[in-house]
Amino acid sequence: MSALFEGLQLGELRLKHRVVLAPLTRFRADRKTLVPTELMKEYYTQRATEGGLLITEATCISPEGLPDNNVPGIWTKEQTQGWKKIVDSVHAKGGLISVQLWHTGRMAHETMRDHPMADPERLPTVSASDVTAPGKTGGTLSGEIDTYSKPRPLREDEIPRLLEDYKRAARNAREAGFDAVELHAAHGYLIDQFLNDNTNKRSDKYGGSIENRCRLLREAVEAISEEMPLSRVGVRISPQFEGTMRFFGASDSNPLELYTTAIKTLDQYNLAYLLLTEPRWFGGKFDKDHSKDPGFSMGLYNPSKFRHLYRGPIIGAGGFTPLTAPDAVHNGHYDAIGFGRWFISNPDLVHRIQQKLPLNKYVRETFYKHGSPDGYVDYPFYEDADKSALVPQEKIGASLESAKL
Repeated sequence: MSALFEGLQLGELRLKHRVVLAPLTRFRADRKTLVPTELMKEYYTQRATEGGLLITEATCISPEGLPDNNVPGIWTKEQTQGWKKIVDSVHAKGGLISVQLWHTGRMAHETMRDHPMADPERLPTVSASDVTAPGKTGGTLSGEIDTYSKPRPLREDEIPRLLEDYKRAARNAREAGFDAVELHAAHGYLIDQFLNDNTNKRSDKYGGSIENRCRLLREAVEAISEEMPLSRVGVRISPQFEGTMRFFGASDSNPLELYTTAIKTLDQYNLAYLLLTEPRWFGGKFDKDHSKDPGFSMGLYNPSKFRHLYRGPIIGAGGFTPLTAPDAVHNGHYDAIGFGRWFISNPDLVHRIQQKLPLNKYVRETFYKHGSPDGYVDYPFYEDADKSALVPQEKIGASLESAKL
Protein backbone atom coordinates (compact mmCIF):
# COMPACT_ATOMS: atom_id res chain seq x y z
CA MET A 1 0.00 0.00 0.00
CA SER A 2 1.24 3.50 -0.83
CA ALA A 3 2.47 5.48 2.17
CA LEU A 4 -0.07 8.16 1.21
CA PHE A 5 -2.92 5.85 2.16
CA GLU A 6 -1.87 5.02 5.69
CA GLY A 7 -3.71 6.68 8.57
CA LEU A 8 -2.23 9.66 10.41
CA GLN A 9 -2.93 11.44 13.69
CA LEU A 10 -2.67 15.25 13.56
CA GLY A 11 -3.29 16.33 17.13
CA GLU A 12 -6.96 15.52 17.72
CA LEU A 13 -7.57 14.92 14.00
CA ARG A 14 -7.50 11.34 12.73
CA LEU A 15 -6.80 11.14 8.99
CA LYS A 16 -7.51 8.05 6.92
CA HIS A 17 -5.04 9.11 4.21
CA ARG A 18 -2.28 11.65 3.73
CA VAL A 19 -3.37 13.49 0.58
CA VAL A 20 -4.20 17.02 1.76
CA LEU A 21 -5.81 19.91 -0.10
CA ALA A 22 -3.25 22.70 0.29
CA PRO A 23 -4.50 26.24 0.97
CA LEU A 24 -5.28 27.92 -2.36
CA THR A 25 -6.52 31.47 -2.90
CA ARG A 26 -9.32 31.32 -5.50
CA PHE A 27 -11.30 34.64 -5.23
CA ARG A 28 -14.82 33.16 -5.20
CA ALA A 29 -16.26 34.79 -2.06
CA ASP A 30 -18.93 37.49 -2.27
CA ARG A 31 -17.31 40.67 -3.58
CA LYS A 32 -19.00 43.06 -1.15
CA THR A 33 -19.49 41.06 2.05
CA LEU A 34 -16.59 38.57 1.65
CA VAL A 35 -19.01 35.85 2.74
CA PRO A 36 -18.24 32.33 1.47
CA THR A 37 -20.59 31.45 -1.37
CA GLU A 38 -22.58 28.43 -2.52
CA LEU A 39 -19.98 28.10 -5.28
CA MET A 40 -17.29 27.69 -2.62
CA LYS A 41 -19.43 25.13 -0.84
CA GLU A 42 -19.63 23.09 -4.04
CA TYR A 43 -15.87 23.36 -4.60
CA TYR A 44 -14.88 22.11 -1.14
CA THR A 45 -17.58 19.43 -1.09
CA GLN A 46 -16.35 18.07 -4.43
CA ARG A 47 -12.90 17.56 -2.90
CA ALA A 48 -13.97 16.15 0.46
CA THR A 49 -13.20 12.49 1.20
CA GLU A 50 -13.70 10.18 4.16
CA GLY A 51 -10.97 11.01 6.66
CA GLY A 52 -9.26 13.45 4.29
CA LEU A 53 -8.04 16.91 5.33
CA LEU A 54 -8.94 20.03 3.37
CA ILE A 55 -7.20 23.29 4.27
CA THR A 56 -9.15 26.32 3.12
CA GLU A 57 -7.88 29.20 1.10
CA ALA A 58 -6.30 32.03 3.07
CA THR A 59 -9.09 33.75 5.00
CA CYS A 60 -8.83 37.32 6.28
CA ILE A 61 -9.01 37.89 10.03
CA SER A 62 -9.91 41.57 9.51
CA PRO A 63 -10.22 44.17 6.73
CA GLU A 64 -6.82 45.55 7.72
CA GLY A 65 -5.14 42.75 5.77
CA LEU A 66 -7.61 42.57 2.88
CA PRO A 67 -5.51 42.12 -0.30
CA ASP A 68 -8.18 41.95 -3.00
CA ASN A 69 -11.86 41.59 -3.78
CA ASN A 70 -13.64 38.21 -3.48
CA VAL A 71 -11.39 36.80 -0.75
CA PRO A 72 -13.30 35.34 2.21
CA GLY A 73 -13.26 36.75 5.71
CA ILE A 74 -14.03 35.23 9.08
CA TRP A 75 -14.54 38.26 11.32
CA THR A 76 -18.30 38.82 10.91
CA LYS A 77 -21.27 36.72 11.90
CA GLU A 78 -22.42 36.49 8.28
CA GLN A 79 -19.00 35.27 7.12
CA THR A 80 -18.91 32.71 9.92
CA GLN A 81 -22.35 31.42 8.94
CA GLY A 82 -21.20 31.12 5.33
CA TRP A 83 -18.25 29.02 6.42
CA LYS A 84 -20.48 26.85 8.60
CA LYS A 85 -22.44 25.75 5.53
CA ILE A 86 -19.19 24.62 3.91
CA VAL A 87 -17.95 22.86 7.04
CA ASP A 88 -21.24 21.02 7.47
CA SER A 89 -21.16 19.86 3.85
CA VAL A 90 -17.57 18.60 4.14
CA HIS A 91 -18.42 16.80 7.38
CA ALA A 92 -21.42 15.16 5.70
CA LYS A 93 -18.93 13.39 3.41
CA GLY A 94 -16.76 12.34 6.34
CA GLY A 95 -14.09 14.93 5.62
CA LEU A 96 -12.04 17.18 7.90
CA ILE A 97 -11.42 20.87 7.29
CA SER A 98 -9.00 23.45 8.67
CA VAL A 99 -9.31 27.19 7.99
CA GLN A 100 -6.19 29.22 7.23
CA LEU A 101 -6.11 32.53 9.13
CA TRP A 102 -4.53 35.34 7.12
CA HIS A 103 -3.30 38.90 7.48
CA THR A 104 -1.40 40.10 4.43
CA GLY A 105 0.23 43.16 6.00
CA ARG A 106 1.97 45.26 3.35
CA MET A 107 0.42 43.23 0.51
CA ALA A 108 -2.95 44.93 1.10
CA HIS A 109 -3.23 47.93 -1.22
CA GLU A 110 -4.29 51.26 0.25
CA THR A 111 -7.33 51.47 -2.09
CA MET A 112 -8.90 48.61 -0.12
CA ARG A 113 -9.61 51.23 2.55
CA ASP A 114 -12.69 52.02 0.46
CA HIS A 115 -13.98 48.44 0.32
CA PRO A 116 -17.55 48.07 1.70
CA MET A 117 -16.19 45.96 4.58
CA ALA A 118 -13.49 48.47 5.56
CA ASP A 119 -13.09 49.33 9.24
CA PRO A 120 -11.80 52.81 10.20
CA GLU A 121 -9.82 51.24 13.05
CA ARG A 122 -8.26 48.61 10.78
CA LEU A 123 -7.20 50.33 7.58
CA PRO A 124 -4.52 48.95 5.26
CA THR A 125 -1.60 49.20 4.63
CA VAL A 126 0.45 48.04 7.67
CA SER A 127 3.59 45.97 8.22
CA ALA A 128 6.49 45.42 10.58
CA SER A 129 8.24 48.44 9.04
CA ASP A 130 7.76 50.98 6.25
CA VAL A 131 9.38 48.78 3.59
CA THR A 132 7.32 48.66 0.39
CA ALA A 133 6.91 45.35 -1.43
CA PRO A 134 8.57 45.21 -4.86
CA GLY A 135 6.64 44.91 -8.09
CA LYS A 136 3.01 45.57 -8.90
CA THR A 137 -0.38 44.19 -7.91
CA GLY A 138 -3.85 43.81 -9.35
CA GLY A 139 -5.20 43.67 -5.81
CA THR A 140 -6.67 47.15 -5.90
CA LEU A 141 -10.29 48.04 -5.28
CA SER A 142 -10.87 48.67 -9.01
CA GLY A 143 -8.69 45.78 -10.16
CA GLU A 144 -6.30 48.11 -11.96
CA ILE A 145 -2.60 47.31 -11.81
CA ASP A 146 -0.58 49.51 -9.45
CA THR A 147 2.61 49.44 -7.44
CA TYR A 148 2.29 48.19 -3.88
CA SER A 149 1.47 50.80 -1.26
CA LYS A 150 4.03 52.01 1.25
CA PRO A 151 3.07 50.40 4.57
CA ARG A 152 2.73 52.04 7.94
CA PRO A 153 4.65 50.24 10.71
CA LEU A 154 2.31 48.79 13.31
CA ARG A 155 2.84 50.52 16.64
CA GLU A 156 3.71 48.32 19.58
CA ASP A 157 0.49 49.37 21.32
CA GLU A 158 -1.50 48.10 18.30
CA ILE A 159 -0.22 44.53 18.59
CA PRO A 160 -2.72 43.53 21.33
CA ARG A 161 -5.57 44.56 19.03
CA LEU A 162 -4.04 42.50 16.21
CA LEU A 163 -3.85 39.49 18.52
CA GLU A 164 -7.50 40.01 19.47
CA ASP A 165 -8.32 39.83 15.76
CA TYR A 166 -6.60 36.44 15.57
CA LYS A 167 -8.52 35.32 18.65
CA ARG A 168 -11.83 36.44 17.19
CA ALA A 169 -11.12 34.61 13.95
CA ALA A 170 -10.27 31.42 15.86
CA ARG A 171 -13.42 31.77 17.94
CA ASN A 172 -15.52 32.18 14.81
CA ALA A 173 -13.79 29.16 13.26
CA ARG A 174 -14.73 27.10 16.30
CA GLU A 175 -18.32 28.32 16.09
CA ALA A 176 -18.43 27.43 12.38
CA GLY A 177 -17.39 23.88 13.31
CA PHE A 178 -13.93 23.80 11.76
CA ASP A 179 -11.83 20.84 12.86
CA ALA A 180 -8.72 23.01 13.06
CA VAL A 181 -7.27 26.41 12.24
CA GLU A 182 -4.00 27.15 10.48
CA LEU A 183 -1.99 30.29 11.17
CA HIS A 184 -0.59 31.66 7.91
CA ALA A 185 2.93 32.77 8.86
CA ALA A 186 4.42 32.26 5.39
CA HIS A 187 4.79 33.64 1.87
CA GLY A 188 5.74 37.23 2.66
CA TYR A 189 2.55 38.11 4.52
CA LEU A 190 2.33 39.95 7.85
CA ILE A 191 3.91 37.46 10.25
CA ASP A 192 6.57 36.61 7.65
CA GLN A 193 7.22 40.36 7.35
CA PHE A 194 8.01 40.38 11.07
CA LEU A 195 10.22 37.29 10.75
CA ASN A 196 12.48 38.46 7.91
CA ASP A 197 15.11 41.12 8.49
CA ASN A 198 14.72 42.80 5.09
CA THR A 199 11.11 43.66 5.99
CA ASN A 200 11.54 44.11 9.76
CA LYS A 201 13.65 47.15 10.68
CA ARG A 202 12.12 47.62 14.13
CA SER A 203 14.11 48.51 17.24
CA ASP A 204 11.46 47.50 19.81
CA LYS A 205 10.78 44.05 21.26
CA TYR A 206 9.41 42.85 17.89
CA GLY A 207 12.60 43.65 15.96
CA GLY A 208 16.34 43.21 15.97
CA SER A 209 17.25 39.74 17.20
CA ILE A 210 15.77 36.61 15.66
CA GLU A 211 14.08 35.84 18.98
CA ASN A 212 12.39 39.25 18.89
CA ARG A 213 11.35 38.84 15.26
CA CYS A 214 9.73 35.51 16.19
CA ARG A 215 7.77 37.16 19.01
CA LEU A 216 4.64 37.93 16.96
CA LEU A 217 4.59 34.35 15.68
CA ARG A 218 4.62 33.08 19.27
CA GLU A 219 2.02 35.55 20.45
CA ALA A 220 -0.32 34.79 17.55
CA VAL A 221 -0.16 31.05 18.28
CA GLU A 222 -0.87 31.71 21.95
CA ALA A 223 -3.75 34.07 21.15
CA ILE A 224 -5.36 31.50 18.86
CA SER A 225 -4.90 28.81 21.50
CA GLU A 226 -7.22 30.74 23.83
CA GLU A 227 -10.07 29.88 21.46
CA MET A 228 -8.90 26.64 19.82
CA PRO A 229 -6.83 23.94 21.56
CA LEU A 230 -3.27 23.65 20.29
CA SER A 231 -4.05 20.08 19.27
CA ARG A 232 -6.31 21.66 16.63
CA VAL A 233 -3.92 24.40 15.51
CA GLY A 234 -1.51 24.24 12.57
CA VAL A 235 1.06 26.78 11.39
CA ARG A 236 2.42 27.36 7.89
CA ILE A 237 5.87 28.82 7.28
CA SER A 238 7.97 29.09 4.12
CA PRO A 239 11.75 28.81 4.60
CA GLN A 240 13.67 30.47 1.77
CA PHE A 241 17.30 30.12 0.78
CA GLU A 242 19.71 31.64 -1.72
CA GLY A 243 18.60 30.73 -5.23
CA THR A 244 15.11 29.62 -4.22
CA MET A 245 11.70 31.23 -4.44
CA ARG A 246 11.20 34.64 -2.77
CA PHE A 247 7.66 35.42 -1.72
CA PHE A 248 6.79 39.07 -2.42
CA GLY A 249 10.35 40.18 -1.73
CA ALA A 250 10.58 38.95 1.86
CA SER A 251 13.99 37.49 2.69
CA ASP A 252 16.47 37.18 5.51
CA SER A 253 20.23 37.55 5.77
CA ASN A 254 20.47 34.31 7.78
CA PRO A 255 17.48 32.16 6.78
CA LEU A 256 18.82 28.93 8.25
CA GLU A 257 19.17 30.44 11.71
CA LEU A 258 15.85 32.27 11.40
CA TYR A 259 13.78 29.24 10.46
CA THR A 260 15.68 26.96 12.82
CA THR A 261 14.66 29.30 15.64
CA ALA A 262 11.08 29.61 14.38
CA ILE A 263 10.62 25.85 14.09
CA LYS A 264 12.20 25.19 17.48
CA THR A 265 9.79 27.76 18.88
CA LEU A 266 6.78 26.07 17.29
CA ASP A 267 7.97 22.67 18.48
CA GLN A 268 7.28 23.79 22.06
CA TYR A 269 3.52 24.06 21.45
CA ASN A 270 2.56 20.48 20.54
CA LEU A 271 0.57 21.71 17.53
CA ALA A 272 -1.67 19.57 15.36
CA TYR A 273 0.77 20.07 12.48
CA LEU A 274 3.41 22.24 10.86
CA LEU A 275 3.03 22.97 7.13
CA LEU A 276 6.24 23.77 5.25
CA THR A 277 6.34 25.21 1.74
CA GLU A 278 9.04 23.77 -0.49
CA PRO A 279 10.65 26.74 -2.32
CA ARG A 280 10.52 25.24 -5.81
CA TRP A 281 7.67 27.06 -7.53
CA PHE A 282 8.01 28.54 -11.02
CA GLY A 283 4.82 30.56 -11.36
CA GLY A 284 3.31 28.77 -14.31
CA LYS A 285 6.23 29.21 -16.72
CA PHE A 286 5.92 25.56 -17.74
CA ASP A 287 2.14 25.14 -17.75
CA LYS A 288 2.07 24.38 -21.47
CA ASP A 289 4.21 21.29 -20.88
CA HIS A 290 3.85 20.00 -17.34
CA SER A 291 6.52 17.36 -17.97
CA LYS A 292 9.18 20.08 -18.24
CA ASP A 293 8.37 21.96 -15.02
CA PRO A 294 11.61 21.69 -12.99
CA GLY A 295 9.67 22.36 -9.82
CA PHE A 296 8.14 18.89 -10.11
CA SER A 297 11.54 17.18 -10.21
CA MET A 298 13.69 19.33 -7.93
CA GLY A 299 14.84 17.81 -4.68
CA LEU A 300 13.53 18.80 -1.27
CA TYR A 301 15.07 21.69 0.66
CA ASN A 302 13.35 21.57 4.02
CA PRO A 303 13.57 18.05 5.52
CA SER A 304 17.35 17.85 5.89
CA LYS A 305 17.46 21.23 7.59
CA PHE A 306 14.37 21.11 9.78
CA ARG A 307 12.86 17.61 10.12
CA HIS A 308 15.02 16.81 13.16
CA LEU A 309 13.98 20.03 14.90
CA TYR A 310 10.25 19.32 15.01
CA ARG A 311 8.76 16.35 16.85
CA GLY A 312 5.20 16.65 15.57
CA PRO A 313 3.61 15.94 12.17
CA ILE A 314 4.85 17.98 9.22
CA ILE A 315 2.89 18.48 6.00
CA GLY A 316 4.91 19.34 2.90
CA ALA A 317 3.55 21.37 -0.02
CA GLY A 318 5.00 22.73 -3.24
CA GLY A 319 5.89 20.84 -6.41
CA PHE A 320 4.84 17.35 -5.35
CA THR A 321 3.43 14.86 -7.85
CA PRO A 322 1.53 11.60 -7.34
CA LEU A 323 4.86 9.83 -7.91
CA THR A 324 7.14 11.89 -5.66
CA ALA A 325 4.68 12.35 -2.78
CA PRO A 326 4.65 8.70 -1.61
CA ASP A 327 8.47 8.67 -1.58
CA ALA A 328 8.57 11.82 0.56
CA VAL A 329 6.25 10.19 3.10
CA HIS A 330 7.81 6.72 2.93
CA ASN A 331 11.30 8.16 3.48
CA GLY A 332 10.12 10.13 6.51
CA HIS A 333 10.71 13.57 5.02
CA TYR A 334 7.07 14.54 5.51
CA ASP A 335 4.06 12.96 7.20
CA ALA A 336 1.49 14.15 4.66
CA ILE A 337 1.55 16.03 1.36
CA GLY A 338 -0.47 19.08 0.35
CA PHE A 339 -1.46 19.24 -3.32
CA GLY A 340 -2.48 22.48 -5.02
CA ARG A 341 -2.60 22.71 -8.81
CA TRP A 342 -3.53 19.06 -9.37
CA PHE A 343 -6.24 19.22 -6.70
CA ILE A 344 -7.69 22.26 -8.45
CA SER A 345 -8.12 20.36 -11.71
CA ASN A 346 -9.02 16.99 -10.18
CA PRO A 347 -11.80 17.11 -7.59
CA ASP A 348 -11.35 13.34 -7.17
CA LEU A 349 -7.55 13.56 -6.87
CA VAL A 350 -7.44 11.20 -3.88
CA HIS A 351 -9.21 8.48 -5.86
CA ARG A 352 -7.05 9.04 -8.94
CA ILE A 353 -3.80 8.82 -6.98
CA GLN A 354 -4.93 5.68 -5.21
CA GLN A 355 -5.99 4.01 -8.46
CA LYS A 356 -3.13 5.49 -10.55
CA LEU A 357 -5.57 7.13 -12.95
CA PRO A 358 -4.52 9.93 -15.34
CA LEU A 359 -5.26 13.52 -14.40
CA ASN A 360 -7.11 16.51 -15.83
CA LYS A 361 -4.74 19.29 -16.89
CA TYR A 362 -5.11 22.53 -14.98
CA VAL A 363 -5.71 25.91 -16.62
CA ARG A 364 -3.87 28.63 -14.73
CA GLU A 365 -5.85 31.41 -16.40
CA THR A 366 -8.90 30.38 -14.33
CA PHE A 367 -7.12 29.99 -10.98
CA TYR A 368 -7.97 33.53 -9.91
CA LYS A 369 -11.07 34.27 -11.98
CA HIS A 370 -13.01 36.38 -9.51
CA GLY A 371 -16.46 35.02 -8.68
CA SER A 372 -16.57 32.62 -11.64
CA PRO A 373 -17.42 28.90 -11.74
CA ASP A 374 -15.01 28.51 -14.68
CA GLY A 375 -12.02 26.42 -13.71
CA TYR A 376 -13.44 26.10 -10.23
CA VAL A 377 -16.28 23.59 -10.02
CA ASP A 378 -16.39 22.44 -13.65
CA TYR A 379 -13.38 20.09 -13.79
CA PRO A 380 -14.77 16.59 -14.44
CA PHE A 381 -14.50 13.58 -12.18
CA TYR A 382 -12.65 10.71 -13.82
CA GLU A 383 -15.72 8.82 -15.01
CA ASP A 384 -16.94 11.92 -16.89
CA ALA A 385 -13.59 13.06 -18.28
CA ASP A 386 -12.43 12.97 -21.89
CA LYS A 387 -9.84 10.22 -21.49
CA SER A 388 -7.85 11.42 -24.50
CA ALA A 389 -7.15 14.76 -22.78
CA LEU A 390 -5.78 13.34 -19.53
CA VAL A 391 -2.16 13.36 -18.33
CA PRO A 392 -0.65 10.06 -17.14
CA GLN A 393 0.75 10.51 -13.64
CA GLU A 394 4.18 9.23 -14.67
CA LYS A 395 4.54 12.09 -17.18
CA ILE A 396 4.28 14.80 -14.52
CA GLY A 397 7.87 15.71 -13.67
CA ALA A 398 10.17 12.91 -12.60
CA SER A 399 10.09 10.46 -9.73
CA LEU A 400 12.90 11.24 -7.29
CA GLU A 401 15.02 8.25 -6.36
CA SER A 402 15.38 9.97 -3.03
CA ALA A 403 15.04 13.54 -1.91
CA LYS A 404 18.18 15.53 -2.63
CA LEU A 405 19.04 16.65 0.85
